[in-house]
Amino acid sequence: MFVRRKNPLWRGSDRFELVMLVGLFSLFLLGSPVLAWWAAGTSYESDQRAITWERNNLREVTARLTGTAADLRATPYSAQAAWTAPNGVARTGLITVEPGKQPGDQVQIWVNNGGDLRTRPGDRNPVGKAALVAIVVVATAAAAANGIRRIGMALLDRYRARAWERAWSDIGPRWSRDQHPFS
Repeated sequence: MFVRRKNPLWRGSDRFELVMLVGLFSLFLLGSPVLAWWAAGTSYESDQRAITWERNNLREVTARLTGTAADLRATPYSAQAAWTAPNGVARTGLITVEPGKQPGDQVQIWVNNGGDLRTRPGDRNPVGKAALVAIVVVATAAAAANGIRRIGMALLDRYRARAWERAWSDIGPRWSRDQHPFS
């Protein structure tokens, strides 16, 4: 691959292969860190916005179960409950409960500022997620560069095989004419 330029066996397709490989490698080395930095930063900022939104809009409140035992058997692990929203409005609805809870028991639930049920905020790790995103972006860039290299090499090999066949069809008959002394 890396040979002196005055080598008579150095074909034009070999020069193109060298340019393609050096170009892909350079593009990967220069582009993947930039892409990884951008993707990790975007992921981190997105998680920070989600954490801020959850902190400002979700509250944990105490709900009192109002459902009967029949309700608990009809829909496993759920029961009717009543709670007071952060804005002071009394709310009721179907909530998920642990097995064995009875009417009158109190459970902690998460609601938004209007009192609508929400899921518990997730445990977020913005730095860990950003690092994982950066690793995935670099791996994807490497896979893309390798895929482009493989396609380029397949096309070059196809071109070289056809060029060899054309050259052999010109030279082959002249070269092999006197090669059968015993016929």
